[in-house]
Amino acid sequence: MQFLRFLKIKPSHFRPLDNLEAAKSLFKHSVNLVEIEAFSYCNRTCWFCPNSFIDRRSTNIYMPEALYIAILEQLAEIDYDGKISYSRYNEPLADKIILKRVKQARHLLPKAHLHTNTNGDYLNNTYLHELKEAGLDSLNIQIYLANQEHYDHEKMRKTMLKVQERLELTGKIVKEKQDEWLEAQLDFEGLTIRQYARNFDINGCSRGDTLAIFQDYQRTAPCFSPFEHLYIDYNGKVIPCCNIRSDVEYHQQAIVGDLTKEPTIFHIYAGKPLSQWRKNLVSFSKKGDLCTNCRFNVVKPSLANQLASRYAQQLI
Repeated sequence: MQFLRFLKIKPSHFRPLDNLEAAKSLFKHSVNLVEIEAFSYCNRTCWFCPNSFIDRRSTNIYMPEALYIAILEQLAEIDYDGKISYSRYNEPLADKIILKRVKQARHLLPKAHLHTNTNGDYLNNTYLHELKEAGLDSLNIQIYLANQEHYDHEKMRKTMLKVQERLELTGKIVKEKQDEWLEAQLDFEGLTIRQYARNFDINGCSRGDTLAIFQDYQRTAPCFSPFEHLYIDYNGKVIPCCNIRSDVEYHQQAIVGDLTKEPTIFHIYAGKPLSQWRKNLVSFSKKGDLCTNCRFNVVKPSLANQLASRYAQQLI
C-alpha cells in the first residue's frame, strides 16, 4: 500500500547529512532502484520522447568505465540488493558493451536485480542468450511504431507478434486495454521478459514540460522518486527523476550532483539538493517548476495516504 511508503520516510530525508556512514545507512534504507545510462546513443526519435528534438544519434558518448565501476563498488559497500536498470534516454542494447557492463555488475553486486528496457530493434534470440549469460535478470521490450506514428492497437498487436517471431519466442497476453495498453509475457527460461505497448496520448506525460502531452495538468500528488530512486546520466550527472535529463537546457537546474566531481552516490543522495526536492514533493499540494504538470506515478489522495503525508511533513 502506498501509505506504507510514507511511513518509511525519516527526518534525515529532509536535511543534508555530512556523515558518510549515516548517508550510506539512509541510502540502504531507502533506495530500491538505481538507473544508469551506460552510453548516450539512441536510434529512434519518437514523438513522445525528448530525443525527438535532442540529438542522440550523431555520436555515442560512453560513461567512463572507471566511473561506472566506482558506482558499482560504492553500491557493493552497502551490499545493495535492489534493482539496477540500464535505461534513461539511450537504447541500451544498441551497443554490446552492455554485456560487459552487466557482467561487471553481476560480479560486484550478486544480490542486485539487473534489468534493462529496450525498444527491441537490436534484439534477436542469440542476443537474448548473451544477456542471460551475462547475468541480466529481466528485460522490458517496449513496442513502438514509426517515430511520428501514434498508437494503433491492432498495429501494435501485429508488431508485437513480429518481434516474438524474430526472437523465436512465444508470448501470452497478460494485460489488454483497448486503444490504451497491450502487454505480453514471453517464455524464455532464466530471463523474465515483458513486452508491452502503451498509448502515450493517454498515459504519457510532458517529460519535465518538454513535450506537448498533458501540459495543462496540475500535479498535487506527492512523488516518491527522490526518496526511492537514483538516476545517473551517461555524463555522471545525477537527476532526481526519470522524466528529467541533464541534456535539456532548462532541466539543468535539477541536477542534484555530478559523480565526476563528488566523491560518492551517498553524498549526493543525502546532500542538500535532493533533500530539498524531497521537502517539495512529500505533500498533497500544487507542485511547481519541472513537476507542475507531471502525471507520472501519481499517488492517490486516499484518507490513509493524506494522513501518512501529514505525518511525513511533520518530520521536516
